Amino acid sequence: MDEGAPFSMAKEILHENTFITDPEGYGDAAKFQRHKVQAVLKQVLKERMEKQKYDPVKGAQIAKQLADDLREKVKILGYDRYKLVIQVTIGQKIGQAMRIVSRCLWDTTTDNFASEYFENESLYCVCQVYGLYYE
Repeated sequence: MDEGAPFSMAKEILHENTFITDPEGYGDAAKFQRHKVQAVLKQVLKERMEKQKYDPVKGAQIAKQLADDLREKVKILGYDRYKLVIQVTIGQKIGQAMRIVSRCLWDTTTDNFASEYFENESLYCVCQVYGLYYE
């Protein structure tokens, strides 16, 4: 091969359809398992938020970093065929009541979610991870 050649001869990869339209076709481990994601949520929230104090200036940045960390940890579980939607809510705890709800239109046989709540003396944090299967 000529060292001065600007282009290299790379082998072209050809992808073909699998015609597998549900996660069971890839094995039981491929299905979004709520309890595994719940354990990741609990661990990350405890590590990151245990000694955190509420700061309205840093709140958005902390929520974004927490969502990014959660996304990376959940991806490690191997849900390659799922789109992950992660919502993190952080607020000051000053004696108010709070209710967070969501509605989703999804396939109940393949899609799922996990949610975890954390609070300390100055803040609360609610994390929700939605796993939406795509073909």
